[in-house]
Amino acid sequence: MSNLTDEEYLPLSTLPVETVVDLAAELDILAPENIDRRALLNSCITALVAHARREGLPFSKYDSEDLEALEREDLEAIGRLQGLSGRVTVSAVLRRGARVYKTYQSRRIDHPIPLMLPMLLTAVARAARSG
Repeated sequence: MSNLTDEEYLPLSTLPVETVVDLAAELDILAPENIDRRALLNSCITALVAHARREGLPFSKYDSEDLEALEREDLEAIGRLQGLSGRVTVSAVLRRGARVYKTYQSRRIDHPIPLMLPMLLTAVARAARSG
């Protein structure tokens, strides 16, 4: 199953392969010798959903616009990954995400999950909704 639409994949197709491999490594995905970037990113999206269910997703105030742009169902799905119940708001997702973000920043300033999440957000939300 493909988590990324062609439109979502287009900007990701220009990322250095090392960036995608770094994200995969953080999600405990072993990159194959011959890397299919789209397949690896799809695996990362699935792993991000599982990872988020355990730890939440890291968000900062700079992610507000991306979260506001989500469809209501997608925002709800992200909120559920964050452990929120009831009506999910962008501010509630950001508050919960800020706590998670601090742990990522304490581990590594250039951690790939918070860096890549804005580009993968709609695909992660869709994957969370469907699975």
